[in-house]
Amino acid sequence: MKRREAIRNIILASASTIFITSCADKNVIEFLKEGNLQLNDRHKDYLHKISDSFLPLGELKDKVGNPVDFIMTMINDCHSAEEAQTFAEGFEQYKALMEESRLKIKSAKEEEIIPIVQKVLEAKEAPKEALVFFINKTKGLSIQNLMSSEYYMTEYLDYSLIPKESFNGCSPA
Repeated sequence: MKRREAIRNIILASASTIFITSCADKNVIEFLKEGNLQLNDRHKDYLHKISDSFLPLGELKDKVGNPVDFIMTMINDCHSAEEAQTFAEGFEQYKALMEESRLKIKSAKEEEIIPIVQKVLEAKEAPKEALVFFINKTKGLSIQNLMSSEYYMTEYLDYSLIPKESFNGCSPA
């Protein structure tokens, strides 16, 4: 993975969710049981805000399914136990990064937020693989949730289960 792209993704996610309240009550890794991640409502709300920062749906929220349900289903059913563990570790690192950034910018103006987050990230040695995995998975699965929704398929792609009348299945190739 390109380092600049990873840092850009982290900065994007950090800047947009900097003022979200943290989930300080439990570690995300404690919700991982037998390779399945079962988050509580507080962590699901936090994950929803993170997903919304990557892909703000605005008025389409009612027409597209809940991204957190989709993300959790995909992580639990389509990924290995090791990847679910990496996702949980990345989520925990993301929460820690947000907490550290929030402490440094309590009195900062809006235009100073991104430089402060960049300094926090540069102070760390390098982006950790679990954090980058978490951000990329959350972003990718949020987009996949939108693109596989009924609304997107029927309204945007003009998808139809039954071929239109103009379709000729017996035409010579």
